[in-house]
Order: sequence, then C-alpha cells, then structure tokens
Amino acid sequence: MSRSEQENSKSKKKRRIVALIVFLLLLLSIGSCAMWQFSQPKADPGATVQGYEGKSDEEIIADLNRQAEESRMTISVSAKPKLSDGKVRVNVSNVAENKFSQTFTLSQDGVELYSSGLIAPGEAVEWCEAPDAHEGSATVTVQGCDPETGTPSGNPQSVAVTIVAASTAGSE
Repeated sequence: MSRSEQENSKSKKKRRIVALIVFLLLLLSIGSCAMWQFSQPKADPGATVQGYEGKSDEEIIADLNRQAEESRMTISVSAKPKLSDGKVRVNVSNVAENKFSQTFTLSQDGVELYSSGLIAPGEAVEWCEAPDAHEGSATVTVQGCDPETGTPSGNPQSVAVTIVAASTAGSE
C-alpha cells in the first residue's frame, strides 16, 4: 500500500469514527428528549381549563372568589357533645346560608356510632341515638351533599370533639 493510500484509509476511518460519534450523539439526544417528554405530567382528559384571556386581574379575582363562595360550606358542631341515657347532644347545624345539604357520622374508638340522614340548609340535629358512646374523644364527620339528589359532594370534613356526661357538661 502506498503512502497516499494509507493516508486515504486513515482519513476514511476518521470520517467513519466522526460519523459514528455524531450518530450516537444524535441517538442519545433523541432518547433524552423522548424520556423527558414521557416523564412530564399528562393533562387530565376530563379537566376543563378556564380561559382568562382578555380579562383584567380584578375580573379574574372576582370570578375565582365567586367560584369559592359557591362551593363554600359552613360546619357547625358542638365541641363538647353531652352524653345522656344512650343519646349524644351533637348540635350539628346546617346553616341556612349553605348551598349544600349535609350528612354526618359520629365515631368513637374507630367505630361508627351514628349516621344521619340528609340535613337541609337551615335544619339541625340536636340529639342522636348512640348507645355505645362513652365519655372521651370522638369524631364528627360532615359530608356535603347535592341538595336535590343527596349524592356526596366534595370532601368530608372531620371535627374532633370530646363527649362529656350531661351532668358535667356545664351550661353548654
């Protein structure tokens, strides 16, 4: 082999190596892009995106406040329910301003002692039958419900309460 043929052969090897390196870098970058794309969180197909194009900050804030007001629910529960003859005075009130009906459960020691029916806005449950209740910590869990269908709406909210004997409950 002549010197020029050797140089030509070396030059071809260098080009092949460079081409191979460029090809591997290209594959690596494509693979990295694909992995990045697949690792990104996906949009919820059932989600509705609210568009605020063309609205001022004040209009956006007013709309968000309106949405929050429409979904707000006040919970009213006695912090120290009284226990008397197998009944507990829970005083669960669904205030008239609420847009949702409510249901509630009374639980103690991990056991559900009472489950209410639907309580419309403006109504209250003063006493509930709970023969297994005793003095001590308990939980009242309130669930908002659609006022027409009674189906649960939103997340239930739990309130820690302390059941006390009616004779020691004071004037509450």
